[in-house]
Amino acid sequence: MSTNIGLPSLTIAFQKAAQATANRSKKGFVGVFVRDAKAQGVHALTSPALIPSELGADNQAYIQRAFTGSDRGEPSKVVAVVIAPGTEDTTALGAGLKLIENQTLDYIAPPPDVTAAEKAVMETWVKARRKAYFTEKLVEPNPATPPDDMGIISYQETDGELAAGSTTYTAAQFSSRLAGILAGIPMGMSSTNASLPEVTAVTARSEAEQIAAINSGNLILIHDGQVAKIARGVNSLTTIPVDGSKDWSKIKIVEGMDLITYYLRTTIQGEYLGRFQNTYDNKCLLIAAILEYLQYLEGAGVLNPGESWCQIDLDAQTNWLKAQGVEVANMTEQEIREAQTGSWVFISCGGRLVDAMEDFEVTFNTLVTLAA
Repeated sequence: MSTNIGLPSLTIAFQKAAQATANRSKKGFVGVFVRDAKAQGVHALTSPALIPSELGADNQAYIQRAFTGSDRGEPSKVVAVVIAPGTEDTTALGAGLKLIENQTLDYIAPPPDVTAAEKAVMETWVKARRKAYFTEKLVEPNPATPPDDMGIISYQETDGELAAGSTTYTAAQFSSRLAGILAGIPMGMSSTNASLPEVTAVTARSEAEQIAAINSGNLILIHDGQVAKIARGVNSLTTIPVDGSKDWSKIKIVEGMDLITYYLRTTIQGEYLGRFQNTYDNKCLLIAAILEYLQYLEGAGVLNPGESWCQIDLDAQTNWLKAQGVEVANMTEQEIREAQTGSWVFISCGGRLVDAMEDFEVTFNTLVTLAA
């Protein structure tokens, strides 16, 4: 561990069965990119009525679709990022991404005419943001190569086969619609089977092709003859890390992880970092605050009831003391917990993220009576 003095360090690690906690007062924020010669900049919108009227009709419709949501809820805010027209390079998009780095967003949708180069830029940006404990997730239409990342939703739809009545769409033109649906799902539900009632046709796939697409990390739409819906709420992650879980490929589980990340980052940085003496008592106050929200998440359907915990990370604290030359062999566990640790705070916490009901097996038995 480095002993150099630099920016205060905040390290958050997720393990397979021990997740940290969250305290997110609001969720359901969408970032939508459009190109237009007018109204350039960032527009925080809480209703479709606030969409800038000087934008082109197609751009207004693209932003409007982000507000639609599903039968499970709608996003509470749409942040429209209007960038300069032209797709010759990625300069305008890069500038737009910088403009939202101070925003709190859950899902972002690229411009409806997004280029392959811009998709690559957005993938790189999202991965870097998530590595720094921000929580944006990209709805990427028809990626050229599988992103294989829990922060990127690979939305696969054949251009021109998606229709709402007589109007057909490319996958990119419908990205804002998918981002709005995902942002509007309550934290206790998943997006699986969320309906899009206006959609009358989707990409034709056999059942085997649907399964193959989902297993390859793609979010697809299906139509059961009555309504179009999301087949399964999955992200593009297919290569599970050694210390990870296959559940990390589910959007609902990652949303829970992101809520946890958001809480730890904003609460520690905003309420604790630099504000308190690094004493055992103050560490206990932080632990109590984290545990309180863990229990809130249990009631909200994010974490399994009764399994949440938070405590000083004894192993990490012991290793830090050893690195400082402290003889710990004769110290009790409580003495190690109460030991001074400079500016470092070592906490471990966890709980079990809860999935939604998505797979069913029901057996119906009938009583057969034989006549004598």
